[in-house]
Amino acid sequence: MSDTKSNVAMYNNFLKSINDVKRKVRTAQNIKRKALKKYIKASEEDVKVIEDNALTNEEIDFKCNEVKIYCFSNGDKYIGKIKDAKMDGIGIYSFFTEDERELEYAGEFKANLKEGYGQYIFPNGNTYIGSFKNDVREGIGQILYANGDEYIGNFKNGKKNGKGIFKWNDGCMYYGEYKDNKMDGFGSCYNSSGVLIYEGQWKSNQIHGTGTYIWSDSKKYVGEFRNGKKHGYGSFYLDGELVYEGTWKFDKPSIFGRSLEEIFTVKF
Repeated sequence: MSDTKSNVAMYNNFLKSINDVKRKVRTAQNIKRKALKKYIKASEEDVKVIEDNALTNEEIDFKCNEVKIYCFSNGDKYIGKIKDAKMDGIGIYSFFTEDERELEYAGEFKANLKEGYGQYIFPNGNTYIGSFKNDVREGIGQILYANGDEYIGNFKNGKKNGKGIFKWNDGCMYYGEYKDNKMDGFGSCYNSSGVLIYEGQWKSNQIHGTGTYIWSDSKKYVGEFRNGKKHGYGSFYLDGELVYEGTWKFDKPSIFGRSLEEIFTVKF
C-alpha cells in the first residue's frame, strides 16, 4: 500500500523549491516598489529602441544596469534592467486584459523571455509560482487555482509532467504521476480525512489498469479497472473476507448476468 512518509517527503521537497521561487518573487516586488517610489522612468527614446529591437530582433549594444520603469506604446510596463535592448535579470512585466484587469509576471528574465524563477497570474485568476525556461513552465512549480484547488510538482513543456500532487478544494488529494496535464501512471488518492481510498494505475485522469479501491476498512476491490470502472479480473472483500473473485464488466461482476448487489445484497 501507499507509503505516506514518501508522499510527505515529496510534498516537502516541492515546497522547498517553491519557497526559493517566492524569495525571488519578493525581490522583484521590492524592486517594483522602490522604482515606483523614486519614479525612475526610462526616456521615450530608450523605450523606442527596445520596441524596435523586439520587432527586428537584431543585436544591439544597448543596456541599462539601473532599474527603470519602461512604459511601452501598447500600455504594457516593465520595471527592471536592460541588456542588449532586452529585458534581463529580475523584474516585473505587467499588462492589461481586454476587460481592463492588470496582470503581471514577477521574476527572472533573459532576452525578453521568462527564464528562471517567477510568478505569473493568468487571466482566469489562476497563479503559477515556479520555474520557467524559454518562456514556458519547466521544472518544479505550483498552481493556485481560482476555485481553491492546488497543484504542486513537475512541469515540462508548459504542462504537468512527471510526479506531482493535486489537492482539491474539498481536501481530497492525489499523489502520483502526470502526463501532459493529466493524471497518468501510478498514483494514490486520499479523502479529505487523509484516508487512502485508491492506489494503482491511472490514464487520462481516470482510474485505469490495476489497483486497489477502498470504500472503508471493511470493504475493498483489488483488480483491474477501465476508464474509472471495475473491469477485467478482480476480487471484492468484505470484512476481510473474499466475497467474489472473477471477471468484472463495467463495475459489475460478469456472473449469470446478475449484479453483485443482487447476489450478495451488498450496497456499494
